[in-house]
Amino acid sequence: MHKKRMIRVLFKQYRIHQYGMQDQLDHELERIDKLPKLGLLWVEYSAYALGVNIAPRKRSSKYCRLTRIAVLIVNLSIIYSLVAFIMENYLISFETYVEAVLLTFQLSVGVVKMFHFQSKVESCSQLVFSTETGEVLKSLGLFNLELPRKKELLSSVSLILLNNWMIIDRQVMFFFKIVCMPVLYYCVRPYFQYIFDCYIKDKDTCEMTLTYPAIVPYLQLGKYEFPSYVIRFFLLQSGPLWCFFAVFGFNSLFVVLTRYESGLIKVLRFLVQNSTSDILVPKDQRVKYLQCCVRLFARISSHHNQIENLFKYIILVQCSVSSILICMLLYKISTVLEVGWVWMGMIMVYFVTIALEITLYNVSAQKVESQSELLFHDWYNCSWYNESREFKFMIKMMLLFSRRTFVLSVGGFTSLSHKFLVQVFRLSANFFLLLRNMNNK
Repeated sequence: MHKKRMIRVLFKQYRIHQYGMQDQLDHELERIDKLPKLGLLWVEYSAYALGVNIAPRKRSSKYCRLTRIAVLIVNLSIIYSLVAFIMENYLISFETYVEAVLLTFQLSVGVVKMFHFQSKVESCSQLVFSTETGEVLKSLGLFNLELPRKKELLSSVSLILLNNWMIIDRQVMFFFKIVCMPVLYYCVRPYFQYIFDCYIKDKDTCEMTLTYPAIVPYLQLGKYEFPSYVIRFFLLQSGPLWCFFAVFGFNSLFVVLTRYESGLIKVLRFLVQNSTSDILVPKDQRVKYLQCCVRLFARISSHHNQIENLFKYIILVQCSVSSILICMLLYKISTVLEVGWVWMGMIMVYFVTIALEITLYNVSAQKVESQSELLFHDWYNCSWYNESREFKFMIKMMLLFSRRTFVLSVGGFTSLSHKFLVQVFRLSANFFLLLRNMNNK
């Protein structure tokens, strides 16, 4: 019995020694998971406000279906009111109803996004869970190897991940502040207009105006209106909020997922660069070390394909609508110049929001593509020519696989990049010139 107990203790100590550092990596990933991530938190809340629960491990989906029905009814009511205003003023001039057209497009795209992400909510929640918990890096087997400086390797990997999350938070919260500007404008404009009309201009009769041009249908029953003016007012007041949740929530989700993917590629690049380091990786462990790098590459590739499948077609819708909105905003700017600088400021804020919205998609996707291009060079530039035959074979295979960079397509037609961003702005400018020439005639 004593001998069996000794064997059991020795085997337990061996397992602790063998898997201790891997457990430390998992522990570090758990620690990073528990850190506050303000950007991701706001993304989750924005999607949840539309009835899409992308973080089911944190909050219940019990009332999500009811929320989606309520959001759909309210959004369709606002869209109907905007379309009614457009039809009423269709023959007057385009300047009269261009603002209503802009809001109609934004609300319609928000409804489309809500249904799209709800239809793929399982894939979406899995990606969010994998991103937040670091599932791609867990059980990698890298720290099971007999490496002399595991703690330094672990701290370097942890530092890359922490810096990446700091960048994600900064970008998402910057976009949050930009999107808040037009929302605040539409929400406070009626109140400032009321104060100006009643107390500055000294009007005999003053009343609260609607948030933006729209015709909300109602029934007149004697002296009473159903729904009342107050209900119609707050119905339109909620429109900018729904636009905010859709624009910020789902666009920022793309930023979080793609920026995290670029961080994973950065980790892999660091590991590949040190694969032939005499200080970090002994010569007899390099084949196993490189096998772990290949395993990580396969996981990142699978993670990338999930992001691609989730955003592939909704990006096409977003880019098409954004080009139209930029065109209309350019036209609105050209007409507002004659009206005043207050309107000019509001339109410019709206223009910056739409431009930043499409820019975030392309810049984030370009970051992933650039990192994957650098990864190809890292595979080649490590000192593989002095290594074993098996090591060289794996490097050759990874060079073949890495030639195809990680790109995110726009509906399968083209890929998101800086070049595509320039093409979108150029297309919007051409549409603006065409629209202005048609209106002048």
